Amino acid sequence: KKELSKKDRSSLELIQRNSDRLLALVNQLLDISKVEAGKSQLRISKNEIIPFTEALIKSFKFLAQQKQLKFKIISTDTSEDTWFDKDIVEKIVVNLLSNAVKYTPENGEIVCEAFVQNNQFYFEIKNTGVQLTSVEIEKIFDRFYQIDEHKQGTGIGLSLVKEIVSLHKGMITAESTKKWTTFKVVLPIAKSEYKDVIEEELSKNKKEELNILPKETVVKNETTIDEISNEPILLIVEDNADVRAYVDAIFNSNYTIIQAENGQKGIEQAIKYIPDIIISDIMMPVKDGIELCNTLKNDERTSHIPIVLLTAKVGDENEIKGVKTGADDYITKPFNDELLKLKIDRLIAVRKKLQERYSQEIILTPTDVHVNSADELFLKRLQSISENDITETSFGVEEFSKIVGMSRMQLHRKIKAMFGMTTSEFIRLQRLKLAAKLLKQSDVNVSQVGYAVGFNSASYFSTCFKKEFGVSPTQYASTPHK
Repeated sequence: KKELSKKDRSSLELIQRNSDRLLALVNQLLDISKVEAGKSQLRISKNEIIPFTEALIKSFKFLAQQKQLKFKIISTDTSEDTWFDKDIVEKIVVNLLSNAVKYTPENGEIVCEAFVQNNQFYFEIKNTGVQLTSVEIEKIFDRFYQIDEHKQGTGIGLSLVKEIVSLHKGMITAESTKKWTTFKVVLPIAKSEYKDVIEEELSKNKKEELNILPKETVVKNETTIDEISNEPILLIVEDNADVRAYVDAIFNSNYTIIQAENGQKGIEQAIKYIPDIIISDIMMPVKDGIELCNTLKNDERTSHIPIVLLTAKVGDENEIKGVKTGADDYITKPFNDELLKLKIDRLIAVRKKLQERYSQEIILTPTDVHVNSADELFLKRLQSISENDITETSFGVEEFSKIVGMSRMQLHRKIKAMFGMTTSEFIRLQRLKLAAKLLKQSDVNVSQVGYAVGFNSASYFSTCFKKEFGVSPTQYASTPHK
């Protein structure tokens, strides 16, 4: 289309990136099958291996910068003739570098070294991170083996590297210390090593363009909420940038979106912003969705927030595990966006009904509505505050925040979510409810009731009371009520 909308273009690019990933995965499986079947042949040609390798390494600088990694390249060019299979060297370097970037934590370090010595090409890549055990090192080249099941991947890349290094008559080793995990590759690059496989028409080989990386994922920057938005706030917690972008696209027209790439950051964002609803993956690094759900559901500041868990794991056992954490709903990947919308809308509707119920009760008791233990504790604390503190004329939002141990914004978001009003409105409403109770239960002078519940102006008390109950305090006191 000549006039393609930004949204459509973004969706199509998402499809293309993931199609490219699927194609790359299928090609890796085919490469392994070819090697095992003895049908994969070396295509040796004379090329400059150090500049070729340097170009591959440098193409990863952008990815490293995104994770704020220190990225160091050490290389020494050679005057020797170097003979190698460009496709195989490319796959070795790209797979090892991709693996290093994936498993190096933010602000970590990656060091790549490439040089030629005694007709051998040496390529070493090491990265900081968690030290691997001897068992993990032993299994690291096994097919489908994954060190961290919460990381994206299939466990094919390193298995393929080992196969093609052997095909190229080389050797690969891995080792891990407290600081570094290191992979070392040694390949013979002398012409004499490959005299039986060198192609006849070397002069016809054309230089291949280096186009080895898929287009970078465009991720919407994390929303900065300087002021509380009128739109409901949705927190998306997902380690896959494309899935985050997809969920963002589904909801961004009606919600203010916040994003987090792992469970720990999701917990931090939830406590900081107190969103209206959370969509979280289960399998994530640092802390998974189960830990996120447990943490937030047991924290007074966030216990009220509905949480929908996403997972690729199918089965009753996994669903039961998710629901046991206090998750409000559960959906498997791949999901239908309309179904996800319906689930989110339903949870928001349930929350609004709770708001109506709580705001109508004179006494803040959860009675016959379902709340978790942390919410029930919070309601009891609010009831205590309403009975003991709220009647003080000097009592305001600042004092309220200190008593409950929340920031002004956290308290505002909590009160807004549970009662559908601001903290100031909540204080005023509770004073009016207490006033209504006093008017029915005692012979106190009506003009004194307002002062007794914390209003410092009789006329303002009368105005607020009539707005809330539809009649003046005097009329309310003289009218029979059930």
